[in-house]
Amino acid sequence: QLRPKVPATPTPPPPLGIARPRVRLGTRASGRQALQCAMVCMILLLAIPFSAALRIAPPCCAYHVPFRSRLPVAYDGGPAPTSNNAILAADAVQLEDGAMLLVRMQCPHAVDGHLWSELLVDAGALFVSLSDAHSGTDAEEAIFHAHPPGATSAELLQRSGADCISGHLTPVWSNSRLEVGFAPDVDVEATLLLAAAVAGESPPRFEVEVLGARDWVSQVQSDWKPVELAGCLMILFPWHEPDEAHPLPSLRLQPGMAFGTGEHATTQLCCRAIHSLLKGRLSGCSAMLDYGSGSGVLGLAALLFGCERAVGVEIDPYALKVSRTNAADNGMAGRFVAVLPAAEEAGEYELVAANILARTLIELEATLSSRVAPRGTLLLSGIWGDEQVHNVIDAFSPAFTEFETSWQDGWALVSARRRPD
Repeated sequence: QLRPKVPATPTPPPPLGIARPRVRLGTRASGRQALQCAMVCMILLLAIPFSAALRIAPPCCAYHVPFRSRLPVAYDGGPAPTSNNAILAADAVQLEDGAMLLVRMQCPHAVDGHLWSELLVDAGALFVSLSDAHSGTDAEEAIFHAHPPGATSAELLQRSGADCISGHLTPVWSNSRLEVGFAPDVDVEATLLLAAAVAGESPPRFEVEVLGARDWVSQVQSDWKPVELAGCLMILFPWHEPDEAHPLPSLRLQPGMAFGTGEHATTQLCCRAIHSLLKGRLSGCSAMLDYGSGSGVLGLAALLFGCERAVGVEIDPYALKVSRTNAADNGMAGRFVAVLPAAEEAGEYELVAANILARTLIELEATLSSRVAPRGTLLLSGIWGDEQVHNVIDAFSPAFTEFETSWQDGWALVSARRRPD
């Protein structure tokens, strides 16, 4: 049989524990010895296909379930196969629709994790997930860091240059663990042998688990619980039943790609501040503006807390659609308007909230300042660390006064009041 060219590995023992025949051939071999030799060879020829059907795994892998596969095809040095021509297993186990094979392995030590992932995807993997094999131990490697304390931007922590492979992307963990998904009819062993041949390495040990078909929608819904937002609001999703006995008012939101479902600290900070203002100094507020409105959660929360009208400005058309749907689902469609920046009607508001990022807030200083009525209140969030807080306050100081800062999980909210004209 032709196999991909991989570095030499120890010859595995014959399947089914069949001992290698030790037949000494020579000029004096008797007819009985020759007959015995022929019989042993015939038994081996019959036994090898039978052992393949029973799927006795070689030392390079460990299966959780029986899985029959054919020998890998020859590799001629060309490109790795794509998902359209993945190596398929002969007489693969028939699985229910929606099932797949989950393969776990360690990334070959000398192969960059990005390269190995690309080879597997090119060879037919449905997905590849990488994680630190030492996660949760003292040897865990932190290669990414969002914002070190006091920094104004995220920093990427890398291993030493000796660990980097020239020509590849930023290295991942030095000991990466992979979870790879394959269709049920893919020959996993042959696929890994071929990917290893392209990388010039021996295939890693691996194990295969059959994942049965699941109702992923129901699975996600069961994991997505109602969110209590800043102690003043409950966020429900379409599959949640309202709890009439719960003391907090609730909003029903559509989950999706639009930012703002209540979990993030900046959303919590803004919601808490809006609730405090509308139940206090700004009680009876006629209108508020949410600049960078995302899902519309802040504007809709303001309406729930007593504001008469809310306007959301957002650059993402999808988020605009989601926010309008959320307004309709909560019976607020007539009081909530969501528009692109170019379609916004310039005006002044008693309350303006902008939960974006510090740099963007500074760039929008002139626009945001012009939207706040004299003695009106501005809420700014998406700000990380003391340095960003100082930068934002410096940018807005010419037009605002009475700055206050609130904190949660390293994120800050800056509130201020517009100077009288």
